[in-house]
Amino acid sequence: MHKLSTSFDTVKNIIDDSHSILLSTHENPDCDGLGSEIAIYYYLKSIGKDCKVINCTEMSSKYKFIDPENIIQVYSPDHDEWLEKIDLAIIFDIGNYTRLRQIHSLIINCKNKVSIDHHLSLKNSFFNHEIIDVDAPATGYIVWDFLNDLNPESLNNNFVANALYSAIITDTGSFRYSNTNPKTHLIAASLLEKGVQPNEVYQNIYENRTKSQIRLLARVIDKIEYHCKGELAYVILFESDFQACNSNLSENEGMADFIRSIEGVEVSFVVTQIGIEKYKISFRSRRKYIINDIAEQFSGGGHALASGATVSTRDPENLVSQIISSLKERIKNVN
Repeated sequence: MHKLSTSFDTVKNIIDDSHSILLSTHENPDCDGLGSEIAIYYYLKSIGKDCKVINCTEMSSKYKFIDPENIIQVYSPDHDEWLEKIDLAIIFDIGNYTRLRQIHSLIINCKNKVSIDHHLSLKNSFFNHEIIDVDAPATGYIVWDFLNDLNPESLNNNFVANALYSAIITDTGSFRYSNTNPKTHLIAASLLEKGVQPNEVYQNIYENRTKSQIRLLARVIDKIEYHCKGELAYVILFESDFQACNSNLSENEGMADFIRSIEGVEVSFVVTQIGIEKYKISFRSRRKYIINDIAEQFSGGGHALASGATVSTRDPENLVSQIISSLKERIKNVN
């Protein structure tokens, strides 16, 4: 196991000694971050802790089913008074702490800041405790381990089981990705025994596409560009593309995976405008090419076959040219 970890017992002791606890995840949260914070929330509530789940941005509507009690809040200045008194922040699936946006600056003086993650954190991380396992297929997998080790009864909660199952299936591509290991299936089986209905989870996540998302998908298909004899494919999406489809950024999720699924494509990337002169890059690769170091060239990172970055630029076309150049060099060197 490739771990950089504070022990579970140490984190449990920190929790026991804390009074007010913040749980949060990265901007534009995915199901792994959401499911992980939901699971820990119910554990903390079961032991009588004052805790809140506060994220910096809204979740996609398709994930709302894992939060039937509406425990997840989106940050507003109304939270400032409570955030000033917290003595513990537990952050999930973050990778780069700047992805907390404004919450980062609000908790910088918090006594204890714990990261639970399957991404390596930045070298200048502001966390003073980290449970990190880069071999884990999902942060929810680590959270299951944590709860199973310290309080197995907490996994009997239906909301917890549903949240963790959802976290794991999304980050493993429904158990299709190479990060899926035998224990992944054992954890999934244990959660099914707790009452999770896999067909309902799958339908909520994958079979509720909006008409605007279908229009956006059609636009993506129309805009795909190919290089390196079809091994490299990409799309760049501007705000105008989303406006034309009456769509939003959350509906862009999974587009890089979709492009990678095309026959012959080994590496894909999507550059998405997320603000004025601000762009998000999503990289995906099959097993042939490692791409997280390419993401690092743009101050990003992630996993060997799935990574990303956020870049500020006035010239997105030049950004795309730089990415293509780096990927072409990688493909040339491997071949």
